[in-house]
Amino acid sequence: MKDLDKISFSKEVAETLGVETAIILELYQSNKITNSKDIESLTESIKKEAPFLKQEGIENNINKLVKYNFIKINTKPTNYGIRLAGNTNFERIKMNSDWRPSKEAIDIMNMSEVSEDFCIKKLQEFKLYWIERGQERNNWNTTYIDFIRREWAKDQSSNKGLPYPIDAKWMPSEDVYDILELSEISKESSSKYLREFILYWKENGSAFTTWNSKFIEHVKRRHLGNQNINNEESKKNSEPGKYSKDFSSRKGDSSWAKEINFE
Repeated sequence: MKDLDKISFSKEVAETLGVETAIILELYQSNKITNSKDIESLTESIKKEAPFLKQEGIENNINKLVKYNFIKINTKPTNYGIRLAGNTNFERIKMNSDWRPSKEAIDIMNMSEVSEDFCIKKLQEFKLYWIERGQERNNWNTTYIDFIRREWAKDQSSNKGLPYPIDAKWMPSEDVYDILELSEISKESSSKYLREFILYWKENGSAFTTWNSKFIEHVKRRHLGNQNINNEESKKNSEPGKYSKDFSSRKGDSSWAKEINFE
């Protein structure tokens, strides 16, 4: 397969807007869409580049992107019929007291039926948390969206302040990954243990309010266990007094005789 036939897209965009929407944005950003003077032309161009997408899905995703101003179809004739909305500069910056979520971020929250008043009320808490940490990021809008979704789920839960059983949609908070990174465990490595963690506690049926802490403990225990296994495997054949083969193999091994010269 040629590289030109491959389509890659942002994981963050896919998580926020959906995989098909992320594919359409990527096709535009890579200049693979040449005819985009209107929605019909744009749809046909996408069908040629991504024939695995259904026309109805393409049209729905285009309408969603246009509605929330992620792409804009111009009425005046130009070289390109659509443009990506917002700032395309992905420079890493620190959170500051003047930061505000983009209009697109607020629109995405509205799509998730999260009230705008709730987003505004939580803004100061979000900024204070990240200002104190002093981290530099290039995805503050995405981070804010994830934060609001978690807080909204807590606010709408009927188990406020009470222990609750874990479900398949449970996700650790962002500061969980920050804590694990202090132990030199990356977010990618931590995420590998998420499915087994949820499965175990779903079958267990226990209810807690401290799922984030339990996940941290689980990841550290599993990660350390895997490291110990790897270390033991590497030491098995190098430690003094350790045999590299089991007894049966050693008993039938005559390779030592080849080194003896009987002449």
